[in-house]
Formats: sequence, C-alpha cells, structure tokens
Amino acid sequence: MSGTIVHALNWDNGYEQQFIAVNPMGDEVILYQTNHDNDPTVESNAIVQLNSRSGFENIQCSSYSKIKRGLVGVGSINGTISIFDINSPTTSSILHLRPKQNRPCNSISFNHNNLIVAGFDKGRQDNSLQIWDIENYSSSGGGGNIKRPLSTYLPNEAILSTAFYPDRESSILCGSYKFLREIDLRSDQPAFQMATKCTLGLTIDHFQNHLFQSFSEDGSLAIWDRRKLTTTKSKSLSSSGNVITETSILQFNKLLSDASSRKISHPCVRYSTIRRGEFAAVFNGDLIRRWHTGRVPSDYTISPMNETTTPSYRFSSSETNTLHGLKQQASQLYKPSDDSLFVSMVLDVKTDYERVISFDYSPDITSHTSTNFVCMRQSGSVFRMPVVECIEAMDFNVLNEFSIAGPEGTMTKFIDLTKQQQEQEQGRQTETAIKMNRNRSLSLARMGGLSLTETDLRNTEDFSEDVSSTVDDDQSDLPAAKTNNNNHPKHQVNQGRLSFDEIPLNTFLDSSDIINNDICSTIRKRASMGYAFDCDFNISLLERLDTMDHQLFLRNTWKWLSLARKSLEKGTMISQGIDLGFQGVLGMWKGVDELNGQNRTEDNTANPITETWFSQAVKSIVSSKGKKTAAINIPSNSEKKPQRKLALIVSGWYLADNEFEEKLEVLVSQGYWEKAAGWAVFHGNVPKAIEILANSQKERLRLMATAVAGYLAYKNSNVNSPWKDQCRKMASELDDPYLRAIFAFIADDDWWDVLDEHALPLRERLGVALRFLSDKDLSVYLDRIADSVVNKGELEGLILTGITPRGIDLLQSYVDRTSDIQTASLIASYACPRYFSDERITHWIDCYRNLLNRWGFFNIRAKFDVNRTKLSKTFKDQITIKSTPKQVFLQCTRCNKNMAKLKNNPNAPVNNQALMKQFNKINGKTITNNILNCCPHCGAPLPRCAICLLTLGTPIPLEPNERLDENDKLGNKIENKFREWFSYCLTCNHSYHAYHAQEWFSKHYVCPVPDCNCRCNSK
Repeated sequence: MSGTIVHALNWDNGYEQQFIAVNPMGDEVILYQTNHDNDPTVESNAIVQLNSRSGFENIQCSSYSKIKRGLVGVGSINGTISIFDINSPTTSSILHLRPKQNRPCNSISFNHNNLIVAGFDKGRQDNSLQIWDIENYSSSGGGGNIKRPLSTYLPNEAILSTAFYPDRESSILCGSYKFLREIDLRSDQPAFQMATKCTLGLTIDHFQNHLFQSFSEDGSLAIWDRRKLTTTKSKSLSSSGNVITETSILQFNKLLSDASSRKISHPCVRYSTIRRGEFAAVFNGDLIRRWHTGRVPSDYTISPMNETTTPSYRFSSSETNTLHGLKQQASQLYKPSDDSLFVSMVLDVKTDYERVISFDYSPDITSHTSTNFVCMRQSGSVFRMPVVECIEAMDFNVLNEFSIAGPEGTMTKFIDLTKQQQEQEQGRQTETAIKMNRNRSLSLARMGGLSLTETDLRNTEDFSEDVSSTVDDDQSDLPAAKTNNNNHPKHQVNQGRLSFDEIPLNTFLDSSDIINNDICSTIRKRASMGYAFDCDFNISLLERLDTMDHQLFLRNTWKWLSLARKSLEKGTMISQGIDLGFQGVLGMWKGVDELNGQNRTEDNTANPITETWFSQAVKSIVSSKGKKTAAINIPSNSEKKPQRKLALIVSGWYLADNEFEEKLEVLVSQGYWEKAAGWAVFHGNVPKAIEILANSQKERLRLMATAVAGYLAYKNSNVNSPWKDQCRKMASELDDPYLRAIFAFIADDDWWDVLDEHALPLRERLGVALRFLSDKDLSVYLDRIADSVVNKGELEGLILTGITPRGIDLLQSYVDRTSDIQTASLIASYACPRYFSDERITHWIDCYRNLLNRWGFFNIRAKFDVNRTKLSKTFKDQITIKSTPKQVFLQCTRCNKNMAKLKNNPNAPVNNQALMKQFNKINGKTITNNILNCCPHCGAPLPRCAICLLTLGTPIPLEPNERLDENDKLGNKIENKFREWFSYCLTCNHSYHAYHAQEWFSKHYVCPVPDCNCRCNSK
C-alpha cells in the first residue's frame, strides 16, 4: 500500500473534521484534524496532527469503525490484522487477528455491529473471505488474539476488495480476480455473483447505498446498481451458483489508466460526501478530476408524436422520421423501466502542490455545498485546499443583466440604471445634433445656389466624398497632422474603453466591460440613438459611436444603400417596366439569371424577364445618365458594355474626367498620396500616379516615383529585367496596400495582381475588374468574390450581391458571425417583401421587434413597422407587406360578439356608419348620423360614462368656453375624436369618455362612481 488518507465519518469534533492517514512507508497510522481556531464563521485550511500509532510493517489496507470513535484496523502483508484505538496512549492494547496461513491481507471493512470482514490471498487450507466478531474487544483491556473467525467463505480464491453495506449489516460485497459477489451471512450461497474484471476498490455511494463502484487493473471503472443485480430476471443457474448477466449502469473503459504509476499500486477514487452523484480521482499527482452524474428516472417516457396535441405546429414528414429515430435511440439508451445514469459534467481541479497520491472530500463549514480536498503527498505531508466551484446555471435577460447559480449560492448582476439613463440622454442629444448639422448643411447648400438634388448627389453618389472613411483600416503612413492624434481605428480609445485588439490574452476584464461590448448592448445603444432606416443619419451616427461601432465596412454599406435608395426614389433604376432597385454589381452583370424569381416587373406577372427586355432597360438607364457614362473606359471587345457601365454606376465607381481630377486633389490635400496614386493607376493613368508620388512631401514616396517611372520604359518589353524583379519584391514587402498594388501591376502589367490585393476596398477592386477584365474573366472573378463575401459574411459585399436572395445568404453569414440582427433586419427590409420573401428575414425582424418591445422601446418599434410598410411599396404604390391584425376589439357583454364586425360577415371589419346602417335597417329606422352607442348584433346599449352619464359613443357637447379654433379643421377633428374615445378601468370595470377621465383624474384619485374606492388612474 502506497499511502492513503480518508475522512473519518461520524468522528467529527463539532465543526472540526478528522482524517485517518497511512504514511507512504506503510509503518504508521496518523489522525489529523482541521483547525479553525475556535471560529466556525471563518473557513480555514489549517490541518493539524492529533495522534499517531507506529510500529507496523508493510500496511496493505486500513479501515475504521463508524460507530466507535478512534477504532482503526490495518492489515499487513503477512496477514495480521491489528485493531486499536488511535485516541488511546501508545501502550494500549492491540487486538490481532490472524488467518491459518500467513498471506497478504488485501482489504478490511467494519460494519455497525462490530463485525470486521477481511479479504486475503488464496490459501490451500483456508478460506479467503473471513468475518470476525470484535464485540468483546476493549481498548482498555489487555489486548490479545481472537483465534477463530465468526465465519469464512470462498476457498481457493483470492479476495481483492471487500465492503459492508451501510444499510444491510449482514450483506458483504467482495471482489476476486474474476467475480464480483454479494455474501449474505445468513446464507451459504452468494446472493449473486457476476463475472467481471472490475473487482478492485469497491466503494459504496454515501447518498445512494444501492449504488457502488469498482475498477479493474487496466483502469476501467464501472458503477453498479445492487437492485438490478439481485432481481431474478437477470439470473441463470449454473454449476457455480447464481451467475448474473446484468451489466453495469455506467461503464468507463480505461478511465483511470493514467491515474496510477509504478509507485502507486491502485488509483485513488472517492465518492463525494458533499454532493449527490459525484465521484473523483487523482491524476498525475497534480490534478483531481470530478465527475457529476445525473439520473434519468424510471418514469421517463417519450410519448409518440400526436399532431392533434400540438395544433400550433405541424411537423413535416422528414421531421417526423427524424424525431422517431431519436426516440428509438433514447429508448435504447435509457430504458423506461429502469433508472439510468449519465455524466452531466466533468470538472478538473488543479492541486496546490504536486505529487499527490491520495485525497478525500472535506466539507466547508461556511457553505454546505462548497467543497474542499484534504490531500496526501508522496512525501507523506498533508494539506487542505479549497475548490473553486463551477457555475451550474446562468441566464441573461434582454438588458444583459444575468443571474448565476452554483454550489455556493446565487447571484444577480444588475445594470447601472443611472448610467443607462445617461446613455439614453446622450443618444437623444446625438440624434438632435446630427439632424441640426444636416439641416445646416442643406441651408448652406441652398444659399450657395445648389438644389437639394445636386447636394444629395454630391454627398451620396460617390463614396469617396468622405475620403477619411474610405482609407483602409491598415493605413499606416498618415500625415503628421493626423498621426499625432493617436486615433488609429485599431487602437482607438473612446470613453475610457479599449478595443479588444489591444487587450492581452492574459488580461481579465470586468463583467461590465464585457457586457457593454456585447452585441445586445450595442443594438440597444444604436436603437436609442435613432439607428433605423435613414441611411445618412446612420452613417453620421456610426462615426460618433465608440470602437465597437466605429467600423468602416458598416458605414460603407450604408453609403451604398443611401446611393441605391435615392436612385430608386428618383426613378433612375426603373425602366421599361423593370425595377432594378437595390441590385448589386453581380445582378447587373448576370442580368436575367439573377432577376427571375423576384417581383421586378411592373405588373408583377409570372412572365419571366427576357434578355432583350433586360438589355433595353439597362441601355435606357445608362443613357439617362447623359455624357458622364460616355466617358467611361471599358474594353472595346466586351459584349455587355451597357451592363458594365450600369455596374460601375451601381458600385459608385464612375467619375467624369473633371470629377476624377477633383477627387485626386482632395486626396493629395489631405495627405493620402499613396491612395491618390493608386486611384490614378486603377484608372489606367500611370503618369499621373508618378506625378503625385513625385510631388509628395515624403522622401520615400519621391524615390518610389522614380522606380514607378521605369514602367514607361519597360511596359512594352517582355524581358524579365532586374527592374521588374525589384518591383515584384517591393510588391510583397511594402506595408501600404496601394503601393503594393502599384508595383504588382507595373511589374507584369497584369490587372489580376491588383485584384488579388485583398487589403484594397472591395468597391475599388470591383471598379478595376469592370474596367479592364474581359467578359469571361470578369464572370469568373465576380463569382469567386461573391462566394467569398457570402461565406465570410462581409457586409460590404452587398455592393456586389445587392439585396437579393444571394445577398440574404450574405446577411445570414453576417448574423451567424456577429449576431447583429438589427442591421440585418434594417437592410433586408429595403427589398423584402417588395421584391421577394424569405423566412430568415421574417425571423430576424421578429427577434428585433421582440427585443424592442422587451426593452420598452414601443415608439421605436412602431416607427420600425411604419417605415417597413413604406419600404414595401412598389413603384405603383402597392403595399406588399401583410398588415398586422388588430389586437384589441370591443366585445358586447350581453351576446359576447365582436362589435366591430358585421352580423352577416363576421370576418369583415367595418366602420361606425356601416354598423349603424345595419342596425337601423334591422329596426326599420332611418338615421343619417354615424353614432354607435349600442351593439349592432343584439342592440344592447353601451356602458354609460361614469361622469356625464351619457352612453359611450355619444358625441360630447362642448361648453361655450371650450369652442375650438375654426381655422384648424384637422386639429378639431383629431381632438374631437380623442374626447369621445372609450376609457375603461380594468379593476372596477367603470367606463368614461377619455376627455372626462383626463379632466377628473387631474384633480382626483378615487373613482367618480359613488361607493367605489378604486384608484383607477394609479393602476
């Protein structure tokens, strides 16, 4: 035996726990006790030695009595069992128990009747399982020997492990090399015997005495249920007795193979004395692994699918087959008639010190569910260590408040309401400031003689107007005036918060930092600040937000949406009865293949769009742009010249010569010489790029201008000169993507080298491809880029795919990657359901609306629904979105019918006038007013106002001093309608006119009805 330590149950001295240890040398037994310095309110890991008993030789096993404190037994290698009281002086007597033949004692165990069972190696003339009665032993007596055991069993067979059942004093578990048996002292035959290799380390669960575990020499561990082993249905008679064919309820093959070493004969496995269904083992001397098991009760059954019991959802045939297969697997894995165990969780605990050979559980005195371990090292030293428990349950709400539950209790993390109110107020101020700045810009534009259309065109028709927003995030060579601010997007600090790119991996963040950067908090912040369907406002808002929102791709996407929406509103994307709104570059290039399957025609008929029809529409749109499109340089051999030009228009990458010069001047004036030079090359003007670099304020760029100038000399040469080699080398070593693209192009005069530079913005690469690639290469490139952006969920790829079914696939990847259902819902609403429908969009919108409702943003949710309805209108003003059915209606208290539905057609809602006409017709009367003061079905009068006593629905007469302004007819109509609205108290069921209720409760708290003490307005 290598050394062991166990918690002596029922030996605790108050709140101090006692542990029995056998040192690794096998010659001494020591009693340890925890030490809390007489203060049970403070947990302490101190442990002290109380007593010890030495003088033994090669202790092989040990045990203790749970009913008599201090009584310990040890078995030696020569078969002698020594029984002694460890709390008595060392001179006290020791009771020795010896078999007939000297052989190793492998296991001993006490029961509550002062019986001790011992298992020995095989002997020739002696049984290996022996039970001794030590009732007459006294620790104060003279010691001695007991010559004969009470009873013996199992000759010619080695017994490796033994254990008494705590609740069955006459039953013993024992394991030999091949069999696992239960011996009943009242019978000569075993209660059961079963052939298995898992016969070592028999341990009974402290909480469920019918469960026990054992392991084999190869490290396999099995958990058994005694109730199953003793049933007659699993027994078959044989010559050797009752042989059990039942298997273990939980089997782990070679689970403990790494838990033992050469110096440790057997692994140390313990059942928990703290938590039900837990056991643990030590591995490699520095790791304790804990297994938590759960139980599937015997009454667990899965009823067959019955579609009539679930009217809210009907499964398809494929789903039904899948569900049926899962139920069959579950019925095979978990037998409905028996309890079944499963592993619910596995936890690893790192020990405080290395070379641990044994351990046991130690309860925490301050928490009944917390765990500590008392461990013995290979040197014999003992220490006590706490265990950091794992959280077992965690749940978030929509405000990112969360509650956690674990062995140490529960805890809820609430948000700071003050900080949230400050953020909402800041959002309102930001929204106001953005709108004021926009109005100021529009006023200045009008003062300068520019029309609104021209101003919008300059701001949105080309993304490059805001030069700083189109510079790549990896731009490193910024002007001196810019770099001094240290506001690089990747390392930007806003409001005291760091970007995640700056945080080292070994840094622990506060929970508030994690929550504030969660997408749910981001969505809430954007929504409260007005992030919705106004593209220009969204762009300005994103520029004002912190590092989580300061993302270039999101702003560029909204810029493209702004361009596409204004083009559609002006009618420039509708021609020949075809609506090309929100189509991307890929749709313009492929044409009919991308459009069919969508509602893109004027009459929305099922007739597909033909190539001729589409070509005419494209030519009409391009020609409407005037001379500007005529100056676009495209390959002369292209068969789709109008489609190329329209694709350039859609991407925003088409400029007249004078506009192009202006853009370059703006870039140069702001210090972006590399980008300006790159744009010049992308438009095929290499001399202009040389000029820009030569006039740069940076000496490095002026030197590069000299290298680029070599292109003019070598562009017609096919010789692989050293100059071209150096250009290729620089194309792979430079940091700036525009410089890399320039040198890659001039080295081989191949535009594919530019298109392979993925650090360039997608829009610029699309512009190069549309201008210079052949039709075949362009199709290949667009398909390849489309597959890439869709798979990666790159939102800026909508410029390529458009808001089409292919674009929804891209949005799905984006949602899978970021969980940003807000942006996905807003973008998808521009085209769905106007052009097509998709269940994924409906799911995103429902989730977003549910979030807004749960946050209490009802006003924002209502505006969201209204704007979606407006966006669903076709160019013939036909609303394609399905209206939300009414959620509230008036019900007659007499006939219980809906008062807003006709009697002859209960599915058709009507107005008050139609209801009165129907009721008057029934009663043979002719009344021309539209007053509804009774049920149209049964004629029951409506309730009376508790203040004026008039029937609800009757117009309220105006007092002389309440005459409204006659000039404001619309305002009078609205106010009169509100005055006559019905108002009910849901507590006392009294009703009023809305105007009377408002007037009454502005001065009173109690209901106006006599003897009613209801505070209606306080509910």
